Amino acid sequence: MLTALGTVFFLICLELPYAEAGATPNKLVDAFDALPGETSVLVLKDDKALVSLNAEKPLAIASTFKLQVLAELQQQIETGQHSWDAVVELKPEWKSIPSGILQDWPDQAPFTLQTLASLMISISDNTAADVLIQIVGRDTLSQVSPRNQPFLTTQEVFTLKSPENQDLLETYRQSPSPQDLLPTIHQAPLPTVELVDNQPLAPDIEWFFTTQELCQLIEKVADLPLTQINTGIINSDNWQQVAFKGGAEPGVLNLTTALRDDSGKNYCVSATWNDQQPLEEYRFFNLFSDTLQSLN
Repeated sequence: MLTALGTVFFLICLELPYAEAGATPNKLVDAFDALPGETSVLVLKDDKALVSLNAEKPLAIASTFKLQVLAELQQQIETGQHSWDAVVELKPEWKSIPSGILQDWPDQAPFTLQTLASLMISISDNTAADVLIQIVGRDTLSQVSPRNQPFLTTQEVFTLKSPENQDLLETYRQSPSPQDLLPTIHQAPLPTVELVDNQPLAPDIEWFFTTQELCQLIEKVADLPLTQINTGIINSDNWQQVAFKGGAEPGVLNLTTALRDDSGKNYCVSATWNDQQPLEEYRFFNLFSDTLQSLN
């Protein structure tokens, strides 16, 4: 089953046509700015901004938040708290809904942290992300991303967005200590994909990052081979290295790519689009792919 969270990972496997040959990043950013709703775009070359549109404005980014989880996992592995080959058994209470595959795997199935991280990034596996949030620690993630407190799992986000849990959502919104409601959220029914996949729901229940922060995050993890499994909307043959993560929900899109050319120059392109209405995804994907093409 293909969900809104997984749609982007299907579409990027297609060879999307370029909307305009020879376009420059500065010209393309005007097209991003013309999209309805809110947009943010940042294009960096060796940490120098070539293009910046609302790059310091936090917007909802859907599954691209998993870059923060990966960056913290890598940090903890480097300091000896964990190892890539450490094995974790899949607890039933950690299972989320798609995108991904692990929600259908047997309870107590063993996975290395390397496998969980690879699935979280390459196919945006939500259950893998939720397991890794448990491993690195919700409090730690809230400290490194203080805007996102509490740092929600995908299971919690889907439960709060569910039309069947509106009373719980309002209680959560009004609570002075929403983290205290997390046990209650886990007792509520997890929705089916169909309930949360048709239209924008509860836009405040999300993960909020700036494109500036996303470029910083992907720079930290870009050398990990697992970030290079799914290279997104680009012909990776034209680059020495490509790392990618994207996220999509109804009303939310983000694509973030770190690139290294044959001369060793490093680039980051991150773009986010939020709207209260369903998004015309192909407009965004074509603009993003044109931006990437303009760099090479």
